[in-house]
Parts: sequence; C-alpha cells; structure tokens
Amino acid sequence: MTTSLEDFPTELFYSIFDFFWAHELFYSFANLNTRIDGIILHSQLHISSENQNIIYSPNRVLSLWLTSSPICLEEFTNIRTLTLTKSNLDNLVQLPPQLSRLCIEDANLSSANIKLIFESPTLINVQLKLHHKLSFFPSILMVNKDFSNIEYLTINYISLNDIIELLQYTRKLKYLHISLFGIDKRSITNFSSIPTVTRLICLSMGISFDILCSQFLSVYFPNIQCLSIFTSYVDQNLFINSLEQLLMNNLCFVKKLNISAQFILNRTLTNNNDNNIETMSSRFRTAFWIKRNCRATFKFCNDDPHIIRLYLQTNKRIQARPSRFLI
Repeated sequence: MTTSLEDFPTELFYSIFDFFWAHELFYSFANLNTRIDGIILHSQLHISSENQNIIYSPNRVLSLWLTSSPICLEEFTNIRTLTLTKSNLDNLVQLPPQLSRLCIEDANLSSANIKLIFESPTLINVQLKLHHKLSFFPSILMVNKDFSNIEYLTINYISLNDIIELLQYTRKLKYLHISLFGIDKRSITNFSSIPTVTRLICLSMGISFDILCSQFLSVYFPNIQCLSIFTSYVDQNLFINSLEQLLMNNLCFVKKLNISAQFILNRTLTNNNDNNIETMSSRFRTAFWIKRNCRATFKFCNDDPHIIRLYLQTNKRIQARPSRFLI
C-alpha cells in the first residue's frame, strides 16, 4: 500500500517540523495543502534574526537566535532556548518564564547580567562564550537566595579563583566545560571551604596543569566519571606523574579520559626525536594505563619540530562477570 505525505499523523509532522528554522519550514511546506498549512500554523517555531521576513506569533516561538541587540522578550511566553550572538542582556529586566537554555557568544557581560543568569529559577543549560574573562564576586548574588538550578555550564574564559567562587551557587552541576586562566595563587588558601560537587559527571578543562589544579580536581570532583584536560607547555615527566597520582589516589571513578598536552623537547636532542617519543610512549605501556585501555598518539608541531603534542584517550574497561557457559 502506497503512503503519501498527507497520510502522516499530525504528531509526526510536529516532530519533523521541530528540526527546521521557521523560514525553512514555511519555504519547504507552506501552500502544499490545507491540512499541512493548518499544522504549520499550530507548530512551535525556531526563529533566527537573520530571517525576519516571516510573520509569527511570539507565543509560538520555541527557540530564538538573535544577532543584534535583544528585542522585547516579554511576549515570548513559551520560549525554551535563547541564543545571543554579539549582543547582550542589558535591555532585559528578567528572562522569559520558560527559558531553560541560554547561549551567549562574542559578547560582554556586566555584573547585572551575571546576576540575572545565575539567579534564574528555570535555566538548566548555560553557555557563555565571551570576549572577556568572566569575573564572579560573592556580592553579585543574594547570599540567602536558593542555589542556581544550572546543570550544564560552559564558560570559555574564567580564572580558577572565580570558578571556585561560582561553585558555591551551582550545586546541581552535571556537566562543566571551562577554560581556566589567570590563577591568583595567593588568594587561594583553603580549598575545603567550599562543598564538594558530588553530582558532576563530566568535566572539560583548558588549563595550565600544575599541582594547584590537581588539588582543585581532587577536592571538588572526587566522583567525576568523564574528564577532559587540554593543556600546553608542561614538563612531560611531572605531568604524567601528577596525572597518574591524581587518577590513582583521588579520581578513582574516572571511566573516560581525554588528554591533550603539549611538550617541548630538549633542543640538544633534535636528532633523537624518535627516541624521545618512544620514551614517552613507554610511560603509557604500564599496567596502570593498559588497565584503562589507553591510546596515546604523538604529533609534531608543523611550525616547530621541538614541540610535540600528546593525545591521550582512555576508556576504563568494566570487568564483566565470567559466564558459566564459557568452555
């Protein structure tokens, strides 16, 4: 039996239309027949400010992407996702009541903007890809206010001091992606003053890996299961030793590990690069790394033959119970 497009149930149309921007939806499906036109008129829309030639009702907009100064969002009562590119939140007094995902790119945030974001009761997923380092002070948020409900947080430029301060207000984190810069070691005197983030599953960090960062990971994220570290210009022996000690003594639950580390080879051993790589490779052939199903890859920098980058991936093997049917 032949099935045509008009035979699809209405719910399936809604699911299909959810993958299209509003302008794509109207250009592709409008004026096909009366039934599909009716379904489109009741579908929730994804609007981009680059395509403003479509007439729509604000209460039907499910996601909104703006590449200019924010418009008035009070009428967008059902919006779930808001993306701001090269714009900010300065014109907003409060976020839409149903907003759960916020992405801000190539913009600057004031203290009032940060307060608005982290005090929102509905935001679950926040991505802040900013021009500047995000500075977070205790006075920004109300001390007696309930903790933030954010579970997925991405910040591309923040100091270790500020992320430690921020962790006090984001107790529900499950995923954290941060790039750490500008560590003020003098102002960090006691890691244990902040509660451990016990629910975080995945952590991705762009850092200058040292003892301080190792302590930061071991104190706040002892239950982490997925860890990604991207670092540059580290001592190969100190880095590998610190990583092994961290995984062995503190981060015992890590199942997936993704490391990208950059080393500088000894310039007096230029002719023995292959031996240097073999020496580093042998460090990952021990029982410790074999147990974690380690895959280590080394690549030379195109601009400088003395710089090499390590790509390390591990997926800890789960020991299965032996089957009684095996011979």
